[in-house]
Amino acid sequence: MNKLSSTAKIYIISTILIGLGLIGWMVVELDWAKPGLYLLAVLGAVAQTLKVEGPDDRTNYSIAWFVYGFTFIAFGPVAAVFVVVVSHLVEWVWHKYPWYIQSFNIGAHIIPVSLSGLAFEFVSGGMKVSDLNGALGLASASLIFVFGNHFLVGVVVKLARGQSFAESGVFGLFTLFLDFTVLTMGAVTALIWSQNPFASVLNILPLYLLYHAIRVPALKRQLEEMKNTSAQQRLAANGD
Repeated sequence: MNKLSSTAKIYIISTILIGLGLIGWMVVELDWAKPGLYLLAVLGAVAQTLKVEGPDDRTNYSIAWFVYGFTFIAFGPVAAVFVVVVSHLVEWVWHKYPWYIQSFNIGAHIIPVSLSGLAFEFVSGGMKVSDLNGALGLASASLIFVFGNHFLVGVVVKLARGQSFAESGVFGLFTLFLDFTVLTMGAVTALIWSQNPFASVLNILPLYLLYHAIRVPALKRQLEEMKNTSAQQRLAANGD
């Protein structure tokens, strides 16, 4: 962190502090007596830890957003904050990221989650998705979650690496659409679950195909790297 500019440090620390404040709010407001919440936290942690590399070594995709969307609708934004925090803490322990990176990532997730909760309640008139207003509230909350997270990450990349939003790819159409799709799949699955838990399985099955589909860019990159390495080795051998 010492190599970062003062502006980048202030931005990162501010995001972390806001995140800590929201975590404190979560601790007070959360209903800790719901067993399903802990299962979702475990699922989110597994999904977040096993995230998939993107087309380059600086991007990644995660189906943990499915769990976040499900939790948001099934238990509310406070519970979603809890699942996000647990998921990222487990990922932190597993991958051993520098403290300020993962602390910032936690803040960059729970700030949009909290804003999404406010938007959902304002548009839908309450945490219910039983009519058009509820559907619009869900769409608004999902958009705020996705764009809010990508914006916060894009700003820190710009401050820390000097890359614009276009250069970092944080607002790439595919990345935005993927995160929005996975998030809303989780939310819709929670709606189906509330009516028929068995039917919700039909909405979970596509995750298997989606998980393998998002691995394709990384596999292509690895294949290109292998080809380039082989070509360099052949040139070196011919030179000898």
